[in-house]
Amino acid sequence: MSYVQDWQHIQEKIRTEAWAKHVYDTLLETTEWWVNHYADDPGRITGWGHNYFCEACGSRIDFERETPQENSCRSCGYRNKGARFDQAWNYLYRDEAHKHVFYAGVLYRLTGDERYTAYIRKVLSFYSDHYEQLQVDVKPGYVGKIAGTDLCDAVGMIWLLQGMEMIKETLSSEELRLYKSKLFDPQVELLDSHSTSIHNIPCWMKAAVGMAGMFFGERSYVERALNGPFGLLQQLQEGVTAEGFWYEGSFHYHFYCVEPFTYFLLFARIYDVECGGMEEIVKRMYVFPAELVFDNGIFPNPNDGWPNIALTHYAGQYEYANRLFPDPAFEYALSRSYEEYYSPTMAYGGMIENSPEGWVQRLLFGKGEYAGEEMQRGTKYYPASNICSLRAGKTALFMKYGLNTRSHAHPDLMNIELFDADCLWSHDISSNGYGSFLFLEWQRKTIAHNTVIVDAVDQICSERGIVERFEPERNRIRAKAKEVYPGVDYMRDIHLQEGCISDTFQVISEDEHLTDWLFHCHGQMETDFETQPCAPLGSEFGYQHLMNLRVFTTSDSWSIRWVLPERTLILRMEGCMGTEIYLFEGYEDTTANKRFGVLVRRKGCGAEYRAVYTIE
Repeated sequence: MSYVQDWQHIQEKIRTEAWAKHVYDTLLETTEWWVNHYADDPGRITGWGHNYFCEACGSRIDFERETPQENSCRSCGYRNKGARFDQAWNYLYRDEAHKHVFYAGVLYRLTGDERYTAYIRKVLSFYSDHYEQLQVDVKPGYVGKIAGTDLCDAVGMIWLLQGMEMIKETLSSEELRLYKSKLFDPQVELLDSHSTSIHNIPCWMKAAVGMAGMFFGERSYVERALNGPFGLLQQLQEGVTAEGFWYEGSFHYHFYCVEPFTYFLLFARIYDVECGGMEEIVKRMYVFPAELVFDNGIFPNPNDGWPNIALTHYAGQYEYANRLFPDPAFEYALSRSYEEYYSPTMAYGGMIENSPEGWVQRLLFGKGEYAGEEMQRGTKYYPASNICSLRAGKTALFMKYGLNTRSHAHPDLMNIELFDADCLWSHDISSNGYGSFLFLEWQRKTIAHNTVIVDAVDQICSERGIVERFEPERNRIRAKAKEVYPGVDYMRDIHLQEGCISDTFQVISEDEHLTDWLFHCHGQMETDFETQPCAPLGSEFGYQHLMNLRVFTTSDSWSIRWVLPERTLILRMEGCMGTEIYLFEGYEDTTANKRFGVLVRRKGCGAEYRAVYTIE
């Protein structure tokens, strides 16, 4: 078996399909730049990619390959200066160079132009000749050699190996020995020695080790990757829930984790390597997200990840999955990945390049039209994954009620996301770069989520939640989380009908506490009651970022509206003695994007918030 079965078929797609021609032309244009301009320097120090976020507004800085040390933010115009930005640019330069080794390999197979093989050799020779001189500046425990972190080294090695696979017959025995001894052997030792946990990072590192072993015929590397300590089989057995969700509880990290397994499996097919049942679990990991995605192709987004992720951002991975083990779920996913479903993403690293027409993976494995039959995606809860999806007609609600790990977790148990008729009314903003002040001060705080805060401090990240009542025929769930704070349990009971959600949130405690119930929503906020400007509610835990604060005090029932051009969401809440209602604006992925929210404050021994959301 070869990487691509029929290159002539791909050439025919380029000649006859407009989308394929567009992908090919874009691929040609971007790769030609690297072929003509690639010039790395062993004196460059690579750093942490998550530092490449504007210190003024929190936006990701666009990588400009022609202008090192410029680091200007397109969103606000601020020029970010300093070593951490320059070193992040150096990482991004090498990351792009690695991907274009793969792209150059594809173009060589399509054109036979030896300039593409020359580019691949140039990159490989640079690393082989200068490996010992290369320097990085990243946090201890994550130190790589080439691209900053060990994770980024592994990602880079996988791109290089895929490009090399495309041109393997042109590489001499002497070249292969040189690249193996000077580059891949030391990288294998570094990556394998750093694989010491069940986590998404070792998945990439072990996959890189195993793929190097297959490519160079080094069976011991394959064995270490598959069956060694924290090997790929152990990662899947211990890191994937019974339902097929990566245990860190993030859809982005789920896809990021399954991506290296996908490349590994393709190499295993090429080199006829037995993978010990890996395919079944990896296939389940691709089916699982298709069950939970909202109807417009956008994912729920709990915990760490990139903002606003959708099927379109992982279309390339579904193309690979459909190549390896075709499934109707993958056809459905791909039918909602292109053209009108396309949305841009700020993410980098891994397989994120895309366009309305798709990217190189669609060119290699995909087609113009996909079956796209509706999947049977009803109300369901996933006890091993601590999440639930309620669906009634065009209305869907996602809830996270527990955790399997604190790795990449947000302190937001009982958070909900609300979708109706192509509108994601209230979503989890997830996070952007971990070096961004928005991530540190807002996105990873309890206050940025639709849950309850006790005594104005973040929740203590608890672990597993409990479903006490589940009625799928009524689209109802009652979930409980214990010890969300010391001596404080949570209970949330949600009953969903199309266009209407009943929501009872109980804070259970024998001691007196201050409780803040939160809901963030899209649309222009309207009220029928008078509010007054008020002072900030706090200086930390995200309270300092509540903007345009106004307050209203009542013991009666009340309502608020969020208005969009063609529909309105109305929140009604039962009254309670001494309730304070705070209206505010809060950030989303950058300081330029905001939405309106409400904070409902009460004080006492426990609290019960009874709300109804109606969409008209």
